[in-house]
Amino acid sequence: MKKIGMMTLTLVIVLTLVSPAAASGPTGMIGIYSVAACQDTTTVAVSGTTTFATNRIKAWVYKLNSSGEWVLIADTVTDSFSSGDFLTSIALDYDKAVEGGTTLEVIVTLQGRSGNSFVDVGSVSTIVNASDKDCQNKCSTTITTNDRAPADGVVTVRSHYGSFFRPEGRLHSEVPVKAGQALHYSVVALPCNWTVRAWYYPATGKDRTPRLLTSQFWPYEFAATTEDGANPYATNFARSVKATAPLEYGDPYAPK
Repeated sequence: MKKIGMMTLTLVIVLTLVSPAAASGPTGMIGIYSVAACQDTTTVAVSGTTTFATNRIKAWVYKLNSSGEWVLIADTVTDSFSSGDFLTSIALDYDKAVEGGTTLEVIVTLQGRSGNSFVDVGSVSTIVNASDKDCQNKCSTTITTNDRAPADGVVTVRSHYGSFFRPEGRLHSEVPVKAGQALHYSVVALPCNWTVRAWYYPATGKDRTPRLLTSQFWPYEFAATTEDGANPYATNFARSVKATAPLEYGDPYAPK
């Protein structure tokens, strides 16, 4: 069992150009969205954008030892990805577990391919403490539809609980969707092993009742795990199921 879980939301985004002369060339930026720092692993969620055709992210975790020195305990590099916006989770397993409360520094660097090699585009870091509690908010999933939205609206992702068939539970993410748009977006910093549901709120049309975007496991629930980045929440709008109970009071996405 993964020990701990301290989650920090940093929302620090920096833009670093390869060089002053590269101002008219490809650019990018990267930020740390969240960190779940555990005794044996750290999961960092990063977001940003890039105009480089080919990109990757390098990540490192250092611990502060008793001599005041930073010691590398984990590093990794992601697979290559193309230009555009990105939001992804990166897991870094330590060579050796650390004690709860250990000071850790997490560093992530966006790199873009220039010629035959990768160059640093932007870098950001944060300092956190490894906690001695159960590591929770380090899971993620990717919502993917194989068809297109019938109308403008919003898709929310919630941890599922409650006895009514309606959007209810802890809200983790919301994303606007346009008519004719297919979805493919990542949701990070989810509690591990909690079940989640995606709900579609149409913003136009006669019937604007929210609809559950059922996963590939329906009628069973979709549980967020560390494997969900490779096992997406696969769904479609055509087979969505309408809510059958009145919406919760104060639901910000309820039809006006």
